[in-house]
Amino acid sequence: MSSSTPSESDKWPAAFRGSILSALISKHLSYIGFADRRAYAILTINSFLVPISLGGAGRADFLPAILVAIVTALISILFAIISLLPKKYTKKAPGFHYLLHFSSIQEYDEETYVKEMGELFANPQEIGKHVAHDLYRMSTMILGRKFFWLKLSFFSFLSGYSLAAGFIVLALLPGLSIHF
Repeated sequence: MSSSTPSESDKWPAAFRGSILSALISKHLSYIGFADRRAYAILTINSFLVPISLGGAGRADFLPAILVAIVTALISILFAIISLLPKKYTKKAPGFHYLLHFSSIQEYDEETYVKEMGELFANPQEIGKHVAHDLYRMSTMILGRKFFWLKLSFFSFLSGYSLAAGFIVLALLPGLSIHF
């Protein structure tokens, strides 16, 4: 057996590492899908609640609640949309080439990219490093940003409608209404 051919005992640890990295990437992609589905749910709910709130604008005693509900719904919609938008691409510093991350692929022309990917796959030690960089960038550039804006969207949605409900209760109590 030649020294360049991996032995049978070397193949299993490599396959195990590959399956772990594949599972991690799959988990990150699931988180991205989860965040996107929540953002779409917020958009849908607020898209229904804003017109319903506008329907009650003629009632002066509910006007503060309606204004709070509409303003916070629009803020929540804005944050949900921001969470869905891809982060602005910035060219990476020279040095390590991120061949696996989607945002870095556009730095290459097709021929150069295919050539460098071929070189990467010819060197098994480098593949793990590239996958680790991809996971890191997926976590920091995509997931962290998405969940930050999604959290703000949920917070504005829940706090706004809670405050609006409080104004409605005040309007229904005799002698405690707020007028603009």
